[in-house]
Amino acid sequence: MAFDQFPKTITDLRTKTKSFSPEVQGELSLLFKYLKKKFPKIETPINLDLSKKTTANITRQIQEDIKIDKIKKEVDLKKITVRFGNGSSGNRGVNNRGNLFEPEFAKAMLDWWSGKKVKDPKMLAAIEDLDETYGLSEQDDFKVDIVGGENTKRPLIYTPVLKLTNPKGSGYDIGKSVTDLTVHSGRKQIYLSLKLGTTTTFFNVGIRTTLTPDEIKSYNIKNKNGKILLKTFGIQQKLFCDVFNGRLKKGIVKTPKLGSIDELLKTGIGSGYHIIHKMTGKIISKKMDRRAMAKASKVGSAKVYYGGKTGLGKRIDIEMESPTYKFKLNIRDTQGKDGYPTRLMCDFTTK
Repeated sequence: MAFDQFPKTITDLRTKTKSFSPEVQGELSLLFKYLKKKFPKIETPINLDLSKKTTANITRQIQEDIKIDKIKKEVDLKKITVRFGNGSSGNRGVNNRGNLFEPEFAKAMLDWWSGKKVKDPKMLAAIEDLDETYGLSEQDDFKVDIVGGENTKRPLIYTPVLKLTNPKGSGYDIGKSVTDLTVHSGRKQIYLSLKLGTTTTFFNVGIRTTLTPDEIKSYNIKNKNGKILLKTFGIQQKLFCDVFNGRLKKGIVKTPKLGSIDELLKTGIGSGYHIIHKMTGKIISKKMDRRAMAKASKVGSAKVYYGGKTGLGKRIDIEMESPTYKFKLNIRDTQGKDGYPTRLMCDFTTK
């Protein structure tokens, strides 16, 4: 099972949780009402796994605006455990249009342009940095389009090095593919990629057809692209198969020789856009040009955790650092299918 239930109303919530105890149903209803009142623009504030009857995820869209401890205290939760999580479906793709940060920042930009007061000083500082960088106030016209819901897919390609595709641009210029807000200022188009939270994602791509369950079970990775993927991270084939066949007796940590990792990171990070990253207590405004991309993607050694950081999971975690970011990549079954890997995800935190 997975966190794949996204109630939109109290009635919907009660229907989905009809097998739950009355006490748990009551707390879930109180939680839902509390979050809807506090964040009315969020359509689905919680998501549920019907096999976990005392646990609820709270959408990550609000994790920088409120703390879990405050929610638990104000709702007086005793029967259920809550945490931030977006679940395995919903609140993605077109539903990303409900992300509070995107319309809030767009509105702040339009208020700034029209001469209205921008109440949030952190947003104002970010907008002023954009103005200084791109000369927005020097133009005669100004428009902001919210386009984050388009969710452009960027699958992996093997050429023979591992890298991400760029369906809406060429080379490393990925602005059109990653934009959440597109600013039209004079003849300029400025692509803003809005990030939310301390740890955020650069890319999340499918690998199920590259590293197949049958080849993993047989301890014989024949797929040439699968071999390229493993070589890129210096992953040993036998240990990889041990992990996903459940035969790893204890966690193993290696510091391997990496393959052509720079190209993967360069195409994942890309250039030709501007990052607006909302974190607790601050908003980072950063132009991602070719120079910034090169610096951000330059890594040295890496650590590969077979079995994950606990050593007990059916997953492989890879950690490395550049002068700009700390990267954490993982290979795992994100859909709860059969334990064999479905996705390669790259998260980062700003240093």
